Amino acid sequence: MSQQKMLDALTAEWDDVADRLDPETFTRLVSLIAELQDADADADTSAMVTEDIASLLGDVLPVEHPVRRALAEPVSRFRRPEVDWVRLSTGLRDRLTGSAPSPRLDQLLAAESLDAHQLSAVGVDPADPDLIRLPAEGGDRYPAFQFDADGTPRALVRDVNRRLRVGEDPWGAADWWLGPNDWLGGIPAQLIGQVDDAALIDAARDESTEV
Repeated sequence: MSQQKMLDALTAEWDDVADRLDPETFTRLVSLIAELQDADADADTSAMVTEDIASLLGDVLPVEHPVRRALAEPVSRFRRPEVDWVRLSTGLRDRLTGSAPSPRLDQLLAAESLDAHQLSAVGVDPADPDLIRLPAEGGDRYPAFQFDADGTPRALVRDVNRRLRVGEDPWGAADWWLGPNDWLGGIPAQLIGQVDDAALIDAARDESTEV
């Protein structure tokens, strides 16, 4: 497999690929692209994440698809290819944030949020694995409902995020918080402080059990 050609093909065919994926697979792909960006050009980490992307897409795309053809292309066993990971990860991220294949993504990104600089300014680690971090044009966005007035991450939200597997699916966690929830009778993010914490935790537990 040529990793560079596969990612180039994915970037070029992004709209078509996104249209073919179910919501769960799409959010997993988004999470992997975020991991690729976070790898910060570390070749070994980037290669491992790219293998995960290849495995994910290899299971869902037809054999004749350009991305699958790139996956099948042989590479030399004797020379390690030079891969421009920064260009590839940035290109994919630009396609992700620019194409908005799902209207719901636009709604999630439009919610009130903070950026990494604002979190750092109040002593919060932007890399906290229990926070929802959504890749967006201009930098990651952190939905504001996750924080108290002083910027402290809410323990309840971090607990629920873990139950929602935020590290694997940040978009899914954001959608759970910011979308209507029949079990709770409202939008979970708006119910913080209005209902018992246990009700939100139970609702998240019920959601994670269904996955």
